[in-house]
Amino acid sequence: MQAKIENILKEDDLKEAISILIEEIKKEKEKHIQELILEIDRLNREIEHEKEDLKLKLKETFEILENLAQELDGDKKEEFIKAIEVNKLKTLEFLGILKETTEAAIIAALEKNEDIEETVKEITKNLAFETIDIKVDAAHIKDVSIAILSVAADIASVSINYSDEILSGTVQGVKTGILKSIEKFKESIEFTPLEAREIIIDNYDKIIKDLENVDDLYISCIKEVAHNSEAGIKEKLLKLAEELQSTMYKLKNAAQETIEIFKTKFSDLAKEAASTTSIFKEKAEEAKKLGARAFMIAKAAIDGAIKGAKDAITKEKDEK
Repeated sequence: MQAKIENILKEDDLKEAISILIEEIKKEKEKHIQELILEIDRLNREIEHEKEDLKLKLKETFEILENLAQELDGDKKEEFIKAIEVNKLKTLEFLGILKETTEAAIIAALEKNEDIEETVKEITKNLAFETIDIKVDAAHIKDVSIAILSVAADIASVSINYSDEILSGTVQGVKTGILKSIEKFKESIEFTPLEAREIIIDNYDKIIKDLENVDDLYISCIKEVAHNSEAGIKEKLLKLAEELQSTMYKLKNAAQETIEIFKTKFSDLAKEAASTTSIFKEKAEEAKKLGARAFMIAKAAIDGAIKGAKDAITKEKDEK
């Protein structure tokens, strides 16, 4: 290939020679790239299959454990059931039953009819915290928050007498759950295993940005659910979102403290990683160069067309 490149100037038609050369280079790799794309598709299908299989196995395991619990008595039975419930909470999103669990828990609180707002707050705090855990990226927090808030909005719309308590408890509860997740993430930073550090470094800027904007993100989640709710619930949620603006200092402080610890732990590694990415700068420069060239080619073509049109008009006038 090197010899072909070096001999290209000997060709009579340089444009055709370059075109042939580039096609030959592409041909060597395009087949392999296509094979890799097909492999990615296969792996994605396999991942989805494995997720469904794991979900089924988890459900079966919980059912077996719950049946075993019935064979126990007294404190041991209570301890066993509590352990099952804690672990089930941690897998709600994966099991695909976060909304169903939220609905069942809020309805149970309504049926009990004792300290509804505080009970709903505690329920939604635990659901948000266990589901988010230390995965505090913006997309995950948004998905969990909207799922829980949407269920609360739906129940509030048919439980008019308790709608204020349900909505206020949920808004406060999810916020506290997010706060607890951020605090847990902050504590986990010091003990990040080596194999996870590369992932963190690759997402260094995004993690900081997500944490910096977590308060605005949560407010936007409330507003999104509000705009998808009926008029009465929408008004109440928007009012709660407005009131929440002045009470987000704990969440902001926790996020900022986490950012500082995160930077202390990983900023040097991030800088080191960035210093090895000159190839991306080269690609950017090449893209700019080609972009400028593409513009010049297009401009030349347009200028040529305009000149040709003018010449044709002039010629026509002369002939007349």
